[in-house]
Amino acid sequence: MTQALATLALTLAAMTPPDREKAEFVVFTNCVATVESGLDYQAVGDRGAAVGAWQMHTIAWITANQWRKANGMPTLSRAQWKNKIVQRAMATAYLSWCKETLVKEGIAHPTHEQVYMMFAWGYTNFKESGFDMNKAPVAKRDAAARVVNIYNELTK
Repeated sequence: MTQALATLALTLAAMTPPDREKAEFVVFTNCVATVESGLDYQAVGDRGAAVGAWQMHTIAWITANQWRKANGMPTLSRAQWKNKIVQRAMATAYLSWCKETLVKEGIAHPTHEQVYMMFAWGYTNFKESGFDMNKAPVAKRDAAARVVNIYNELTK
């Protein structure tokens, strides 16, 4: 284990449960960006439709803004997508929405794989699959596994 991983593990272990949960969500968010783009804040994919480290499409940006507004936060323009702080705020909002939506759909404790699948495959696709990971495209399942493997490496 590298010094950085050891430091992260000790820091997380010393936190109160609510603070640890917040910190682990930040780690998870970084894992998603690592899989999506290699944490490349300038990344542009899907013929220009997906932007930033989290490769967010317009609909994800809109949904993230709806979540932010509902939670008393200001909305952020997609024209600001090159700003790292804006990207992180929007990705955090969208991933939070994904997790909360899975809970509303009856999944009491969504796994990181499930949250990532909703993020990457979309709400409609994942819902139509019955939220069944095995019905997702292989590439999406593989990406979800990579997110979880990175997360586990960093937090366990």
